[in-house]
This record gives sequence, C-alpha cells and structure tokens, in this order.
Amino acid sequence: MGSERRSRDSGQRIDDGGERTLRTGRPLVDGTPVDGPALDVHPERPASVLLRQSPRPLVSDPASETWATLLERPEQGETDRPVLLQWLSPASPAPPPHSHPTTETFRTLEGTLTVVCDGDPVRLGPGESLTVEAGQAHTFRNDTDETVAFRAKLPSMRTVTGLYTAWGLAHERGRDDDGTYPGPGPMQLLAIAAEMYDETAMAMAPQPVQRLLWAVVDRAASLAGVTGLDEAYLDPSFWDRHVEQPAWEP
Repeated sequence: MGSERRSRDSGQRIDDGGERTLRTGRPLVDGTPVDGPALDVHPERPASVLLRQSPRPLVSDPASETWATLLERPEQGETDRPVLLQWLSPASPAPPPHSHPTTETFRTLEGTLTVVCDGDPVRLGPGESLTVEAGQAHTFRNDTDETVAFRAKLPSMRTVTGLYTAWGLAHERGRDDDGTYPGPGPMQLLAIAAEMYDETAMAMAPQPVQRLLWAVVDRAASLAGVTGLDEAYLDPSFWDRHVEQPAWEP
C-alpha cells in the first residue's frame, strides 16, 4: 500500500496518497490478532462500503490470503443464489479450472480481476462484469501487485459451505513453526471436493472418470474418519473468534 503513518486509531492509517486505510482480517488466537495475512481496506471505496453494510462477518483463508463476506443468502430470502464479496491478495493462488451446472457472474469492485474461461483470460476492471456459462471451464486470479475486490454470484450455498469449511479448517490447523498457514490436509480437501462434485466439477478428466474417482475418495475419507462439508463453519461466531473484524470509525 506504499508508505503509511498511523492515525490515532491503532487500526487506521493514512497512505502516501492521503487516503485512509484500515488494517483488519488478521487471524485471531485467544481474541488477539497474530502475525499473518492482513487485509488493508479503504473505508470509502465500494468494497469497504459493502463490507460495512454486510450483516455477516468477515471471513478469511490465511493459507491462500483470501478474505470474504456473504452479502446475500438464498435461504433467508435475499436472493435466488448467494452473493459473496471477496478479496484476493497478489499471493492468492488461482483455483483449479472447474465448471458448474449453472452460470457464475463476477463483477470487479476494486483492482483488476482476471477470469479465465476455456483457457482465454479476460481482465475485468472496476465496474466490469463477466458471466461464465453453465458447464464452461473457468478459474480466476489476481495478476496484479494490489489486492483485488470482486462480487461473485455463486451456484448455491453448498459452494459457500465448501469454501467456508476449507477456510475454517485452515484456521483450526493453525501455523507451522515457520509462521505459515498450511491449510487443510489433502484428504480433507479431497473429501470436500467429493461432496461438491455434482456442483463443482474439475476440468481434469471425463465426467465418468471423475464420478468414479470421487466415489472412491468419498469412501476412503469415510473410512479414515475425515468429513467433508460442515455447516458449522457458516456460524458467524466461529469467524468472530478466528478473524479480526474491522473496527470502523464512527
């Protein structure tokens, strides 16, 4: 974010362009922020305005340096499908190419998001959007040196549950000795992917092969006592305990 000086509030800063920033989203241990990925937001910018208005907490994946909040949830009659506001740091890896049985719409709020559809990258600046068609292989990434903020209209709450489960497990596993967050173990990730197969299909093999593969994975995970999706991670109190929430100035 460039050079910065602290304002009177320990979380508030003024960057070298004279714009206020707020550092938030750090992992919490016993209620105290610890060294780890942090999100710098500009309170007056579009993504921060939506975050401030969101009825749900800021969540994060310290392993991939990703943050999000659920803006709209279908079960509560707000929308037909969930809408997730996300931030990707320059270090955030792109998810593997995948497809959904429904459309997925991306709309950039801050920075430039790259969405790759069938191998073709499309760069979306602020205010630009792209709808990925049903069955179309795609991924997305941050190709810039700045954090990117965007809205995504996802296939269903199961997609959100899968993300929140993986991210919550990353917090529960914690840090390695070198201070990095390894995230969930491989079997845990496979178990989550197996339960999401019919909604999020990886572009790695023909569908019959994937169907057989995920059935085997699901059976192996069950025998090993590894669970997949867990709606407990949708509970706001979990994130209040594990992620620093923004302290907005009045």
